[in-house]
Amino acid sequence: MKMSLLSLLEEKGIHSTAQLAAELGTSTEMVEAKLERYAQLGYVKKAVMSADCGGNCKKCHGCSGMKNAAASVVYWERVK
Repeated sequence: MKMSLLSLLEEKGIHSTAQLAAELGTSTEMVEAKLERYAQLGYVKKAVMSADCGGNCKKCHGCSGMKNAAASVVYWERVK
């Protein structure tokens, strides 16, 4: 059974947009749009974390292992 975006956030804590899109089988753009709307409604909150791997990238889900990834990674969590 396919889970909803909010159910995923409740189940496992914080997630990157890339992780959520992969688990839902959709695009990161679609997930980002839904999360931004949920944030406006107070259902979720955004957390921005530094993604400076110091050149030792382990290809985490945060930046998807991309070379020259942004200096920060956006994670989302469900507001209780």
